[in-house]
Amino acid sequence: MNKNQLTLKQKQINRGIAADTDSTNAWLLEQGLNPSTFGKTPLRLLQAQHQAQQLITHHGNLLSASQRQTLIQFLERMNCAKSRLRLSVKAAQPILNITTKINRQLFKQHRQLTKA
Repeated sequence: MNKNQLTLKQKQINRGIAADTDSTNAWLLEQGLNPSTFGKTPLRLLQAQHQAQQLITHHGNLLSASQRQTLIQFLERMNCAKSRLRLSVKAAQPILNITTKINRQLFKQHRQLTKA
């Protein structure tokens, strides 16, 4: 038997790893995150990117024009490799502030609906 050949168990493990990687990458894309840069980008920027994507997708009606523009500009900067590298972690703060404000509005709406 050749030393370079994989055993049946090793092939099964490799197939499982490939399937897990594909499903993880698909989930990351659904969340608005780029799998190829996921490990290289600071966590705070990834959180802000995810929140910006969620706000635009699900709660766009609650956003003002300036908030929407801020979120879109941030997402554009995150999608461009050069500008993403130049972003500091502080760039995530305005996005997270907008998220907090929208979450407060959603909570108030929910509370009014459950009171009635």
